[in-house]
Amino acid sequence: MSLIENITINLIYTLFPILLYFIYSCHNSLNNNKYSKIIFNLMLFSSCYLLLKYGSGIEDSKMLLLSNVPIIMAYLMKNEKLGIVLSIFIIIYSYFVFKINVLFMVIKYIIYYIIYLIVKKKKISDNDFIWIIAIIQAFFLSFEYFYLQNINIYNIFKIFILVTTFYIITFLILYLINYINKLTNIFYEVKNLEKEKEIKNALFKLTHEIKNPIAVCKGYLDMMNINDKEKSERYIEIIKQEINRSLNIMNDFLEFSRIKIKKEIIDINVLLDDVYDNFKILNKSKNIKLKYLENDNELYINGDYERLKQVMLNIIKNSMEAIKEKGNIIISSKINNNNCYIIIEDNGSGMDTETLNNIKNLFYTTKTYGSGIGVNLSNEIIKAHGGELNYYSQLGKGTKVEIVLKLIS
Repeated sequence: MSLIENITINLIYTLFPILLYFIYSCHNSLNNNKYSKIIFNLMLFSSCYLLLKYGSGIEDSKMLLLSNVPIIMAYLMKNEKLGIVLSIFIIIYSYFVFKINVLFMVIKYIIYYIIYLIVKKKKISDNDFIWIIAIIQAFFLSFEYFYLQNINIYNIFKIFILVTTFYIITFLILYLINYINKLTNIFYEVKNLEKEKEIKNALFKLTHEIKNPIAVCKGYLDMMNINDKEKSERYIEIIKQEINRSLNIMNDFLEFSRIKIKKEIIDINVLLDDVYDNFKILNKSKNIKLKYLENDNELYINGDYERLKQVMLNIIKNSMEAIKEKGNIIISSKINNNNCYIIIEDNGSGMDTETLNNIKNLFYTTKTYGSGIGVNLSNEIIKAHGGELNYYSQLGKGTKVEIVLKLIS
């Protein structure tokens, strides 16, 4: 086998574990980097073993040239313990398998380690370290060929090729590892940015959703008359419910995670009655007429009562804001193909095509002080129930919101 063929085979054995590490590192950067150091150490050890087992025969050379590359990589990555372990492993393997005199190898690896300590103390660049190691490697190769073999032009050329190959491959592997680490850091930064974005989104959602029950509480407090005990007691009960809803929302967002749905059997008619009672008194002060068309059919679903109530309150609040002066909001329900359709209609300002197409997008809003989160959050809640949230609207003619939920068979 020619010198070039041998070098090529050794290069493959050297790079194969590194390429596997590259694949692992890219995947790992998006998940968990807990075992990166262990995998990196195994990569260098695997590369070293493959070179000793299958790629050491660079013609008649006994210096096991490229098997030194993993040692240099360990030192360059500031892992001196691994560098020492690999050095000892190569020495022992060479003695028992190749039956060669390892004295020069011991001296060489001691020199490697001393140079590493000097480089570490003097803060010499990685390229200079590789260059110094290449010169030392050239010295030991020269000794092997000039003192243990015949001196001729071919051997001098071979030493030059081997040392050059050693330097290029070592530099190439260093570049690849640095590139892998750089790419991993980019993935890690992107992951952190995504996490930060999720946190900001959660905080926006929290602010938006807490505003709704607080607004309801303020509305009832403004209307409360301490001289009217009956109304005050009714208002206080509603205020308590809204405060409890606020606390539930805050508890959910403290985890900065997806909204959790606790499903139970719900009577939709009871839910709609509750929603209607929360708004019917408040709307009188705003010149908005709220109608509730009761359904005599039994409407039972598996769902989260508080979450669905949260969605409906948000929709009704948006309808109220879309009505400039006087208007109507109609709440109704119907059954179609074993699905329950909850419908909330208003005769407010309506939406144009662009707004209607973007209404569910996070942060999209046409309000001066809107956050663009309420509809998106409502859509997430309905999707978590396996349902659909549909909007139908025309500019100047009002909006119809349709919540589709699966009935219990």
